[in-house]
Amino acid sequence: MHDNLPGTPPLVRAVNRRLILDRVRQSGEVSRAELAKLTAIRPPTVSAVIKQLIHEGLVEEIGSGESNTRTGRPPRLVALARRRPQAVGFEVSGSRIRAALCDLRGEATEKALLPYAPDTPERTVDRLFETGERLLRKRGLRWSDMQGVGVALPGLVDTSHGVVRWSRPFGWRDVALGTLCASRWGLATDVMNNVVASSMASHFLGDARHSRNLIFIHMRFDVVEPGTPADAVRLGSGIIINGEPYHGAFGAAGEISRLVVHPLAYARDAEGRPFANTAALESAFLSGVSSAVEAMDRVADDISNYVIHAINFLDPGVVVLGSDHDVLRDAVLDRLKRILAGDALRQEVGTTEIMASTLGEFGMVRGAVVPTLQRVFRMPRWS
Repeated sequence: MHDNLPGTPPLVRAVNRRLILDRVRQSGEVSRAELAKLTAIRPPTVSAVIKQLIHEGLVEEIGSGESNTRTGRPPRLVALARRRPQAVGFEVSGSRIRAALCDLRGEATEKALLPYAPDTPERTVDRLFETGERLLRKRGLRWSDMQGVGVALPGLVDTSHGVVRWSRPFGWRDVALGTLCASRWGLATDVMNNVVASSMASHFLGDARHSRNLIFIHMRFDVVEPGTPADAVRLGSGIIINGEPYHGAFGAAGEISRLVVHPLAYARDAEGRPFANTAALESAFLSGVSSAVEAMDRVADDISNYVIHAINFLDPGVVVLGSDHDVLRDAVLDRLKRILAGDALRQEVGTTEIMASTLGEFGMVRGAVVPTLQRVFRMPRWS
């Protein structure tokens, strides 16, 4: 909501707009009459606000609901506009760039995936611009048609200023990436850690919307970062406390610096040879090869110990597990649930819900645009 609104009428209009738009977001599909009941705002005011939101391209009519028993006429339903994207999201990793145009629901409506090798910040921004330009052109849109842009990447990020303090995969230090991006495409750009982006997507868009306190744990079994041992699982976490991301005093909250030994270091095939890669290990695990199963049990125990300590320390309502290998993630998830079921403290204070991420391959991209969506909905901005 804008600060210093001049006078009561503008303030009331701004509050009504925010309440109605957010209720449309939460409801999915809703009639004007139902909005009036849910928000306690007079029906003529609701109709006027909806008319303005339709004009702005934020809301659209999607058809008729069930007939009204009093009038016999079916009400016209409205929902968040789905026809036109509102934001551009990027995820940059050590090997790929994922990009998407996202609508007001945070859904990726146009996607791109391309290889990437760590490069200078300037050349990286050029790659992002070219990728976003192609996506926009496919929909007949321009950068100026978007509400904002989000960029997620690994490293320590000062989200308030859009500065990448340190990214080991890219070799970047104190890079004002937000400023570089905003000057390149002329839009407000939010820069954030990639796993923090996942936590924001889970809380704002995903299955963990019901919890205001959650931890997102991301497990990378395919590690391609320079300087990272090939026989290690890379762990990262994003923390949401009371509905907002927690970054800590210096932006390093959630960093897990101690590495977990990769199951490839333990597992052997029938001839006693190491598996060629994580995909081969995963296939052997699914086939019940004892060495692969035992290796995953061992690694699941190691990862679960970290997660259990985090659960008991922060007492979240939900822990969401994400990974670049769903099968191996689910093996950790099963082990974690078994350990949590026998935790005496959890039995006394309440059981934390453990779930697998359902955000999909472009989950970090979707999380990157959450601050843009919050500005559209005029919600308090996460920082």
